[in-house]
Amino acid sequence: MGKILGTFVLTIILFTTVNAQTLNLYDVRKDFNKGVKDVDLCKKYLQTLQAKAKTPLEKGYEAAFHMFMAKHTSNPFKKMGYFKDGKKMLESQIKTEPNNIELRFIRLCIQYHIPDFLGYKSNIEEDKSFLVSNLYKLEDDKTKDIIYNYLKGANMYKQSELALLAR
Repeated sequence: MGKILGTFVLTIILFTTVNAQTLNLYDVRKDFNKGVKDVDLCKKYLQTLQAKAKTPLEKGYEAAFHMFMAKHTSNPFKKMGYFKDGKKMLESQIKTEPNNIELRFIRLCIQYHIPDFLGYKSNIEEDKSFLVSNLYKLEDDKTKDIIYNYLKGANMYKQSELALLAR
């Protein structure tokens, strides 16, 4: 009886912990570039996004953190599984909202930085142009600043393109 009660209490604690994690999209955006380097941060956001993501944008970030997990495992089959599942999720969300600036930003960042052999680089120029043409339309200034500063630091754009992104 004691073992069953202990298991029940542990289950309640785990359930409460997962449910207590709220989805703060601003924090996800702010830490987006850290997820590929920090396994604990990546796991935390992936777990929260898997439990809480509802919108295409939230699911797009979930897809990104899914792909980031490929960097944090040594098993080649798991690496490929994380990557393929994340890619499929992200493309599905972009298909749902093809003009979503953040979804296109997420895809650009991933495609720009992943190894060529994965064969997922076909939208780089398209997404770069899309962002140059549309980033200024983003109404949330904090999000716009996060995206702009990331792109500026990633050295993806020429100075003339950065000037257009900054408007």
